[in-house]
Amino acid sequence: MIVSTDIEVWLLFAPFWILGMAALIGGLWHMVYAWLVTHRAQAAGHVRKPAAFSSGLRWHELTDQGRRHLKRGFLWLGAFFALTLLGIGVGAAVGLLLGR
Repeated sequence: MIVSTDIEVWLLFAPFWILGMAALIGGLWHMVYAWLVTHRAQAAGHVRKPAAFSSGLRWHELTDQGRRHLKRGFLWLGAFFALTLLGIGVGAAVGLLLGR
């Protein structure tokens, strides 16, 4: 059975794409959850509410759970960008090596 080169390149790129999508979903979930935890703490009076024109809360003003989820959100979004760039690099390298 002969497999076309387009399918071969897709199969090389697919693991990076699938893992990247999982990392993106995980990162966004953690960001949303950090936002939700912070707003719950503000509603309960544990965390101050920033002024209307301020840049928001500082790292030390967040709750422990908010910091944890924000850190994990940034980690997963970084993993998404790394996997995306790695997948594009693999696809480009295979495309250049096959030369078609």
